[in-house]
Amino acid sequence: MPEANYIDRHVFAQLRALQLNPSPLCTDSVFLRRAYLDAIGILPTVEATRRFLADASPDRRSRLIDELLDRPEFADHWAAKWADLLRNEEKALDAKGVRVLHNWLRQSIADGKPLNELARELVAARGSTYAHAPANFYRSLRDPQSRAEAVAQVFLGVRLQCAKCHNHPFDQWTQDDYYSLAACFSRIQYRIVENNRRDMLDKHEFDGEQIVWLDRSSEILHPRTGQAAAPRLLDDRRTNLDGTADRLQQLADWIASPGNDRFARTQANRIWYHLLGRGIVDPIDDFQTSNPPMNEQLLEALKDDLARHGFDLRHLVRTIMNSRTYQLSAEPSPTNQDDNTHFSRALPRRLPAEVLLDAYAQVLEVAPRFQGYPRGTRAGQLAAVAQYRRRDGAPTDAELFLKAFGKPERLLSCECERSDEATLVQAFRSISGEPLQSLLANPNNRLARLISAGRSDAELLDELFLAALCRPPTPKEQEALLARLSQAADRRAALEDVAWGLLNAKEFLLRW
Repeated sequence: MPEANYIDRHVFAQLRALQLNPSPLCTDSVFLRRAYLDAIGILPTVEATRRFLADASPDRRSRLIDELLDRPEFADHWAAKWADLLRNEEKALDAKGVRVLHNWLRQSIADGKPLNELARELVAARGSTYAHAPANFYRSLRDPQSRAEAVAQVFLGVRLQCAKCHNHPFDQWTQDDYYSLAACFSRIQYRIVENNRRDMLDKHEFDGEQIVWLDRSSEILHPRTGQAAAPRLLDDRRTNLDGTADRLQQLADWIASPGNDRFARTQANRIWYHLLGRGIVDPIDDFQTSNPPMNEQLLEALKDDLARHGFDLRHLVRTIMNSRTYQLSAEPSPTNQDDNTHFSRALPRRLPAEVLLDAYAQVLEVAPRFQGYPRGTRAGQLAAVAQYRRRDGAPTDAELFLKAFGKPERLLSCECERSDEATLVQAFRSISGEPLQSLLANPNNRLARLISAGRSDAELLDELFLAALCRPPTPKEQEALLARLSQAADRRAALEDVAWGLLNAKEFLLRW
């Protein structure tokens, strides 16, 4: 198979060494659906699907990628990923703080802010949590230890928790390293401007503005020595910080430095994971000697490319999506059917909760309702998971759906908090539960529109398949479904059954 860029060179070289043949390229309909879901978290419209499938130009895939990266939904989709990592949730930040931070993340990505500058602003943040959005990062991290653990995991790909009580059993990090990094955050303090929390028994709830500031006399004590821990960077040399300068700013500048390979590797690996479904280092935030990269040369090349192009998120997404590796089919070859680690084929995976709900809504042309948001807001645009208390009323069906299908509560700084496990609750909601049943039965949905427009059964089937699966029905599918519709006493009910079947099909529920 010809190579499109350096990614294919490194992946295919390893596959040849392992005597694994890559699967062929995926079809245009599969690529179209995959690219939309991965890049912007929604399905293409029927019109966009027809236009792409009719395009015979050799550069149609690369042009589509460029179009997707310029769309506003790109910022929505990738801001939500960062909001998960930064624990942007209402209990600790309050509803206004959540939206302030989310809007800043979204605008930063929309403006093409370099990822290292995003990290610099977050780590060095201080000031009003309403006036200076990055300061909200520290609202859910209330002590030096949790700050050190979150920063190490999100920005450096290091799970430092094991070194809190003893030297890390499987890596180089020691208890001294843990407390030296925690000392960088020991001077963060909070001034509560107001706290109108509704549950007076819950000390972790905040509802009001806070000021993040630095108390230059605060230190953290090392539990073994009883002495103030010396602030140091988490680099190979354990560099001491300048005791007379701003600790947070020094740490932030080191993390964001173009020469910081730890940061570049971690972010390149995270982007790869979101597009390919598995990290080159996996779990993606657990870089350690006992968990080496699956393809060291590939990760180094991605890291160098990201740094060389100014930590531009869109650049690396574009490069990965243009590779043959990204565009491989999920159909196994005789040699790679047991390979799930070397990217010899696409790995099917369930759509994330927000993407799945938005796909339901898009296919049926009915928007679900979210408390506190205007009708028409997509699940992928939500700032956070709503927190409900007795006097607030009950969550909407759409919000319960998101929880059932694994949307994280944002209590951890880890991609692992999002669950993709199948559960009985999910089965009930898919088969006969809400909000799918209400969307199907809505009197103003796509089915109603097509029926009132006088569309034939064949035209209806064609549009439903294109909307849900980005392809027309096969002759066999069309024959069987047309026969069913022609015999139905209630045409609308029969069409609802067809739509229900499409929305519960494996081809729809998975990203292929």
